[in-house]
Amino acid sequence: MPILGHNIVRIEVEKVQSGSGKVEVSINPKIEELRLGELQLPTGRVKGIEVIVNYIINYSPEIAKASIRLLVFYVPRVKEDIDKILDEWEEKKQLPGELVAEVVNFTTSELMPLMMMISKEMRIPYPIPLPRVVVRQE
Repeated sequence: MPILGHNIVRIEVEKVQSGSGKVEVSINPKIEELRLGELQLPTGRVKGIEVIVNYIINYSPEIAKASIRLLVFYVPRVKEDIDKILDEWEEKKQLPGELVAEVVNFTTSELMPLMMMISKEMRIPYPIPLPRVVVRQE
């Protein structure tokens, strides 16, 4: 797996107003920055890419605001790609699809349980819908 670790840097959740009725929630992950990083493992130092991701959770109507910023340590499958990825980011702000998919899928799976717990405590809608059982009338 190309992701060796993550670190949550900031979590901000604010309840703006209470409301009722239909609420739409959108989750927008945004990769803000890439930089060269190094991680100390028991087997030695590993060079990789530190990816700074900011998740914005929007509620419509605006009953709450949420923002989570985290750092993800990404190691490409081919170690020589590190410089190529960082150079392309500096020049064009473009990222390989594999990096984006890995980072977004990993961070979403790590953050959603945390956001579900925070949403429950703050009495705001969950960021992802829960399955519901509906009884059919025959």
